[in-house]
Amino acid sequence: MSQQMLSADVSASLARVWARLATELQEQAIRLMAQLAYNLVIAQSDWPGKEYTRDLASGQAKDPP
Repeated sequence: MSQQMLSADVSASLARVWARLATELQEQAIRLMAQLAYNLVIAQSDWPGKEYTRDLASGQAKDPP
């Protein structure tokens, strides 16, 4: 079986699983993926305020730098 066919099968399977998930679980999964993406961007950033931004996200922010 070709790689493209396997990929299509996996995509179709994932779509069926996603469609059967409760709305609350879909929302939670989206929130977790967004948090992962945010953490990746912040981790790769050279922005001087990134430590403060990370503290804001965790709820542990003190006075701005």
